Amino acid sequence: MNRSIKLAGLVTGVSIAAVVAGALVAAQQTPTLAAASNDGAKPIDSVTKTASTTPSTTPSESAPSGAVKLTLDLTKLKQGAAPKTSYGDSRTMHVGGNKLTLPASDGQVWEVARTGSNSALILHRPKDDGKNVLTTWSDGTRGDSVTDVSTVRSAADQATSAYGVQPTTADGAELPRFTLVWRDNPSGEEYSLQRTGEHGPIVHAVQGSEVYFSAFKGAKETLYKWIAGEDAPKPINAVPMPSAVSSDLQFGASVVSTTDDGSCTTLVDIAAAAKRWGTCEYAIDEMLGGSSFALGGPAYRDGYGDGLFAAVDMRTGRAIREWSGGSKVAIISTVMEDTDHVLVLAEQGGKTAIARCTPKTGTCELAAPLKKGTGDTDNRPYFIGR
Repeated sequence: MNRSIKLAGLVTGVSIAAVVAGALVAAQQTPTLAAASNDGAKPIDSVTKTASTTPSTTPSESAPSGAVKLTLDLTKLKQGAAPKTSYGDSRTMHVGGNKLTLPASDGQVWEVARTGSNSALILHRPKDDGKNVLTTWSDGTRGDSVTDVSTVRSAADQATSAYGVQPTTADGAELPRFTLVWRDNPSGEEYSLQRTGEHGPIVHAVQGSEVYFSAFKGAKETLYKWIAGEDAPKPINAVPMPSAVSSDLQFGASVVSTTDDGSCTTLVDIAAAAKRWGTCEYAIDEMLGGSSFALGGPAYRDGYGDGLFAAVDMRTGRAIREWSGGSKVAIISTVMEDTDHVLVLAEQGGKTAIARCTPKTGTCELAAPLKKGTGDTDNRPYFIGR
């Protein structure tokens, strides 16, 4: 789920609420795709439905019967390599092959943004007051911390990062102002942007000195492009209500309609302000530059865990593969490990594992073995970051 904080945490020694926003696909009903026309963008005439054909690239090994829709069963997966992204195993964070041991006083981990081969920005919540803290780690050593951080993301090359500082009232309500901070990771140099009259910043993508972020004014969400050091950002009107921006800043996913039954999303070429395709089958959560697919979740989310996740063809909006949890598996969170693989934090039978799935072949394996504990019992053993 692509919002300011990945709603899956590293378990602490104290009880935490099961705050994972989940998803069960709405039965048979989908909303109508809105034909928005911002900045000359062409409206979509029809909704892309899930395809029943295999991808054009010949897979190295075939999925069962060449199926597009598959069911995930963690107990039947073989053990594979450990995740290449950051991940947590109890209080130990694995970052680029290095390990960081977080004290229990750091509380729940919400997000990890790598800043180098052995360094990271870790967003965590030390107390039950709703306030988050961003702490720098390098070579296993703890650095400075910043309070009230609500969102953080690093560039694909990990050279730069951006985060938002969102002050709140005593009861946790967001104040109508925030600070966006861009960071050069090797040097630690920072530039900041002050915004008033808006709240709820979400950093969607960073590349070099460019930051794509969104913020709310009332119920209206606007996507902005900000170049670090400039006095003001530029609104990107072709991508209203963004759910994701590709890591190479080429594409934006825009939620164009929502109803009680789900949502519809369009893919927009940002530079051309042109819509490529639309879908009411999936919500687009992440796009990695150079990948042939976008990571999608269910268009309707409500409940504990997601009912499914999918690799959506960047050219057509159709599913290359879709994995369902069925009645046994709760899909807690997903992240693109690289341009070819998806990591899945999932629960089954009172245990949790991290699985790796390959859209090209449809196959999955364990990246971290099944361990006792789930978020439902406040002791989920794993966390996946970026």
